[in-house]
Amino acid sequence: MELLERQTQLEELTRHVREAGTNAGEIAFVGGEAGAGKSVLVEQFTRQAGRGVRVLWGHCDALQTSRVLGPVTEVLAALSAASGTAGAPSLSREQLFSRLLERLSPPNPLSIVVLEDLHWADEATLDFVRFLGRRIQRTRCLLIVTYRDDELTPAHPLRTVLGELTGEHAARLRVDALSLAAVEQLARGTGRDARRVHEISGGNPFFVREVLSAPLDTVPETVRDAVLARLMQCSVAAREVTELVSLVPGKTELSLARALLGDVGAAADEAVTRGLLRYHDEALAFRHELGRLAVESTIQRARAQGLHQDILRVLVERGADLSQLVHHASHAQDVKALLEYAPRAAQHAAHAGAHREAVAHLATALRHADSLSAPERARLLESHATECDTTNQVSACLESANQALTLWRELGDTAGQARVLLLLGRQCWKSGETTLADGHVAEAIALLETLSPGRDLAAAYSARSQLAMLGKRVAEALEFGQRALDLAVASGDHAVQAHALNNIGTTLLCSGGQGGIEKLEQSLAVSLEHNLQRHAGRAYANLVASLVPQRSRLAERYLSEGTAYCEAHNVEELLPFIRAWAARLALNQGHWEKAARAAARELERADALAWERLPGLVALALVRARRGDPGVEAILDEAARFALPTRELLRVGPVAAARAEVAWYLGDLKRVAEEAAAGLEAAVGHRDPWIQGELAYWRRRADPALQVDPELVAEPYALMIEGDWEGAAAAWQQLGMPYERALALADGPEEALRESLTILESLGAGPLTAIVRQRLRMAGARGIPRGPRASTRANPAGLTSREVQVLALLVRGHTNSELANRLHLSTKTVEHHISSILEKLEVHSRTEAVAAAFGLGIVKAGAAGEASGAGGR
Repeated sequence: MELLERQTQLEELTRHVREAGTNAGEIAFVGGEAGAGKSVLVEQFTRQAGRGVRVLWGHCDALQTSRVLGPVTEVLAALSAASGTAGAPSLSREQLFSRLLERLSPPNPLSIVVLEDLHWADEATLDFVRFLGRRIQRTRCLLIVTYRDDELTPAHPLRTVLGELTGEHAARLRVDALSLAAVEQLARGTGRDARRVHEISGGNPFFVREVLSAPLDTVPETVRDAVLARLMQCSVAAREVTELVSLVPGKTELSLARALLGDVGAAADEAVTRGLLRYHDEALAFRHELGRLAVESTIQRARAQGLHQDILRVLVERGADLSQLVHHASHAQDVKALLEYAPRAAQHAAHAGAHREAVAHLATALRHADSLSAPERARLLESHATECDTTNQVSACLESANQALTLWRELGDTAGQARVLLLLGRQCWKSGETTLADGHVAEAIALLETLSPGRDLAAAYSARSQLAMLGKRVAEALEFGQRALDLAVASGDHAVQAHALNNIGTTLLCSGGQGGIEKLEQSLAVSLEHNLQRHAGRAYANLVASLVPQRSRLAERYLSEGTAYCEAHNVEELLPFIRAWAARLALNQGHWEKAARAAARELERADALAWERLPGLVALALVRARRGDPGVEAILDEAARFALPTRELLRVGPVAAARAEVAWYLGDLKRVAEEAAAGLEAAVGHRDPWIQGELAYWRRRADPALQVDPELVAEPYALMIEGDWEGAAAAWQQLGMPYERALALADGPEEALRESLTILESLGAGPLTAIVRQRLRMAGARGIPRGPRASTRANPAGLTSREVQVLALLVRGHTNSELANRLHLSTKTVEHHISSILEKLEVHSRTEAVAAAFGLGIVKAGAAGEASGAGGR
């Protein structure tokens, strides 16, 4: 069928491959609904690629649980075949990624890598896309990723990847339905009513093709009808081949078809000629997954079950991929095979970092686990709970863990009980159930202390130290951290050693003790030396989180190193936490647009847990509050709903301090006192001078007579509480925190007030600026600077009214020419406005500008409404 209405996409792909060949690699995400013609578009493009360009394909299949790294290994196999080198079946995931990066980088020839149907991708394959996408500029490669955009739910993992890989070297293309004019062109000479074809198909190219190819005496109303009309024209032998292929997602090796059906040559040729199947090297495949599903749906259940059993038998003999074995065992309802292959597939998936797939395989096994012995069921449940813990599937984790704990208790297995109790402790803390978490870990320790001391007890001690560290219980954190460290060193357990050192270091650093940074750096060194990637990521994360309030320059260094390390080693679970603290660091440094963008980007993640969202929520709320933007209360209400019930200073303190600050801007001193008091109540018996200092400062603002022990609060706050505005301003300047410096100067005489006003206006502050102006007027000051125009001051990024209008229309997806027509401007003027917007928002693309607009609350503040009725001037 002729390729119509795809010239724009072909030209854009051509531009990207040219860029990849001459300057730096590019990535193109090609989205569209099922049957939109994404594969046809990419196939046409690759045929035009020219000599000397390597084209490498990898496919995701619609298996019950996705093949681990399936498309990635296909690409490596194609590369190896092209270069005449051996594959690398024994490589670790990290080595595999690095090998592919090397082969796609100069001086190797230009490559086009196509990864198809990434909406079905396993977690490890998505990690590869992240890995390559973050380094795409180093390569001579155009990476094309196709996916069904109508299947991406808000929580779909591919959506997160799309959000992360943006910028000037990443592009998104959409393949839309065909217009009526295109269908009319395709329908010429077929005897079909083009308008009716377009009405039935909605312009979906695959459906259009099927309708136009159907017998003239039928008018198929669905894709299924159209495909089955073709099938009924086939001989019995061709139908048998087609039905067999429909039971194997992806492609069916011809050798498999011969093993089950004998000589299939003529029958396969007929199915290909009829347009149902196509040859794919030494395999058969449907032209589209929609066709496969249509044929599969016609096979009676009992017959399908028998065929799956036959397919399974042959695949087992050939040592096929474990995910394929699980798929066919499940459809064959072969419980024995499922219980053999699903746990093995889960283990393989977990080893490759595809933890979501490991969860799915274990869940499949658990549905058929009644025939297993109690110890086998307990181990299976514990494995499932562990993988659910890794993937943040809290409720499923708790359910399996509790069932496993019951079984281990019935069996009298002390070590098993302790393992699961420690797992429950982690999950309960993540859920905000801190008391339950402490109880589970204490019980695990009590059980393990009845056994010979060793690695398990060391891990339990370190778990208790971690919970105490998070709860700001300093003495307990240090005591159990040291116990864990001693046992870990004695038993040679480097993982527990790194964990315990991390707990001790974080506790010392946050409580004002000595040696905290050194302990954390020791934890990092042990982790790096022994390739303990998650522990290294945790060391970086806690260095950043602990240093942000007190040593921003060092925090910035570890933020950069930690982000790079986690991205390089795919320690994805810690990146949201590190990036959320990046938002708070940017806020402290006065980079408010950067802070709001960073926070908004992390808050958009549908898979983020509540505790991971807290730093970003607080940072975003404070940016908006200090700017004077709307939406602050809603953000802080969300944060409070999770933080306050935990009664944990780490969570309650920052939220309470932010709520007190907002209340102060509103002049509500009663609420300032209440919010600060709620935070200080959580601080009783705990120690964190920075959190306690901020809370005590706001509490003192509401009640000047309140006595505060300066030993309990960080020095800058102690100076502010004591009324030493000059000393406090110097301390904040030393820390590189301009807003806090302006806050301290606001308590000084006229000269200090003027300096405070200058700082605040440079930051774009709203409420505090008004307070300082009022104080200057009350002091009788003359020549008070007026500040920026109201229209510019009304939005966070300092955009003009016209720029706000342009940005609001960008949010709606308008092109430059549409913007020019709408605003009665020339296209050149619109381009200048967009360039100015990108510069002020510190972004590189229109997509990032739209994200920043929502993150900063610019459009929400009413810009979109203004734009709709905008006129020229």
